[in-house]
Amino acid sequence: MRLTGLLENQRLTIQLLWGEQKIEFFSNVIEKDDSVVYVSPYLHNGSELDLNVVQGKGVICNIFTNDPSTKHRISWKNIELTTVIRNDKMVYCLRTNGYNHIAKHDDRRMHDRLIVQVKAKVFDGQSNEGVDIIVYDISDIGISFYAPKNFIPNTRQLKIFFSEIIDEKKFDVNVECTIARTTNKAGNQFVGCRITKENKDYQLYGFMKRLGAKNKNRISISKPKDDDLSENS
Repeated sequence: MRLTGLLENQRLTIQLLWGEQKIEFFSNVIEKDDSVVYVSPYLHNGSELDLNVVQGKGVICNIFTNDPSTKHRISWKNIELTTVIRNDKMVYCLRTNGYNHIAKHDDRRMHDRLIVQVKAKVFDGQSNEGVDIIVYDISDIGISFYAPKNFIPNTRQLKIFFSEIIDEKKFDVNVECTIARTTNKAGNQFVGCRITKENKDYQLYGFMKRLGAKNKNRISISKPKDDDLSENS
């Protein structure tokens, strides 16, 4: 399948690689012609982000989606992404070269975990009373945390909120997730969750952490002590 075979409004995952770092975000096909595809841009704080990824600049752009006919996951690797104005709106223009104009099957997904150890609050369902937790690690599809030993949620749907400063910039992260597993570790509840909604702020936070930026609020312990997890909200 050629890139120009994508359907209008088809959902894509755009992946940007820089060394061992990566960031991924969702996009949708807006329009296309015989050689390029125009897709919706990345939004950060409500504004379109001007991105230009071309060969020789140290950043690689990959595209992932499902083939409309087979439903199999396919990809185009190392394509060109540039920012253009179409109908007075900023969009991304995707273009392949001669060696990569045909998609390849791509069934592998990398969900590398990153230990963050940051203080947070978890909210159970519609409750306005948060419980103090420590987020232990994150990935692009999941998040795990330590909670007090008496933490017994009423539903599997949780909301997690935390703030962190990276390179003097504050990141406020709200995550909606569902519980996948719960175990007892170090006298506390260890809860693993799966992310249930697209969350660009969460993805950007993970990307910045993977860049190795220093975090002023990072907790140095590997596992929480009893005093770190208040049983009160």
